[in-house]
Amino acid sequence: MRCSDLFISWHAPIIPSYALAGIPIGVCRNDFESVISRYLVGDHGSTYKFDGSPILRLEIYDRFSDRTYFHFYIYDDSVVNELKRGLPSLTVVFRGGVVFAVKVYDFSFPGDLAGALVYSGALPGGCRLGSSVSSVLEFTSLEFDEVDEWFYADAEYGGLEITGWGVPLEDEPDQTISAICVIP
Repeated sequence: MRCSDLFISWHAPIIPSYALAGIPIGVCRNDFESVISRYLVGDHGSTYKFDGSPILRLEIYDRFSDRTYFHFYIYDDSVVNELKRGLPSLTVVFRGGVVFAVKVYDFSFPGDLAGALVYSGALPGGCRLGSSVSSVLEFTSLEFDEVDEWFYADAEYGGLEITGWGVPLEDEPDQTISAICVIP
């Protein structure tokens, strides 16, 4: 895929093992930075507006030897409940200079004004942030990791991780999806 073909969208489908928000796994950091420069808004050099997204503020973390994190936060977080203000909207993880993971987070509570600003792309079958975790079971099995507190889709479905309330479905069968991550 050519860099000029990349189109970041708040409504783009989630494709396990391949892409989330239109950001494909495997894109090099230089190309990604070139693409996001098209979405810069304002004079700050760190605020972005992707197709359909709210205005986002970028913070880059290079604290790890082989990983870099691009965290995009709601710029005007006054609509976000104070309990979720530190949660990014979108995270792009680079490992070895290429996109290794793309994550989106639900930074709202049911009924919050912030709910309208949350990423709205969906998995095949329509599951998205805020959907029931158990609804994903119609398409793939899920294995819960007690340490990471994420559910992992089976290899046949593709590279997908989701989390709800950080507990197994057996403990809380009605939990909703609070974050989604696409990996290779």
